[in-house]
Amino acid sequence: MTVRITAQGFDALTELWQHSPAIVQNELSSAMNEAVAYAQHQIVSRTPTGAGEGGHLAASINSEVMINPSVQIGYVGTSKLYAEAVELGTKPHMPPIEPLVNWVEAVLNLEGLEAEKVATLIALKIKSRGTEGQFMFKEGLEASEPYIQERFNQAMKTLLNTLGGGND
Repeated sequence: MTVRITAQGFDALTELWQHSPAIVQNELSSAMNEAVAYAQHQIVSRTPTGAGEGGHLAASINSEVMINPSVQIGYVGTSKLYAEAVELGTKPHMPPIEPLVNWVEAVLNLEGLEAEKVATLIALKIKSRGTEGQFMFKEGLEASEPYIQERFNQAMKTLLNTLGGGND
């Protein structure tokens, strides 16, 4: 999913960039870093608690901002392969038992045979019904969009005022 921002006064940015590229880059970088951190928080707060190799899915969600002279890209994502299944849900299938045992032990505080029995019951339910999508990325980004739009509008106003092009 992609969030596209349309900054107000964008036409003026081209001229500002030519006269003061470092100031423009710094302000836009600040806005991008804040926007990405906000989106990450919104996504993580919507991610279900779980367990697994290397930790919970929520703990694996990270962000990064890539900047070069012509473009800035903010990224929020995870390297966990099962994130897509959590995000979108799954059709009925028989999942592997071991990750479910880990989840039962960590989240339900069960151990040994009891954890295996509960994990097996969960696996059988997934086999018959699949899983519902949690849509934490979709909903987190949707919730972030107004903040991100406002933050970039604020950056644009700051640049226009700082560099003498503002009318406020």
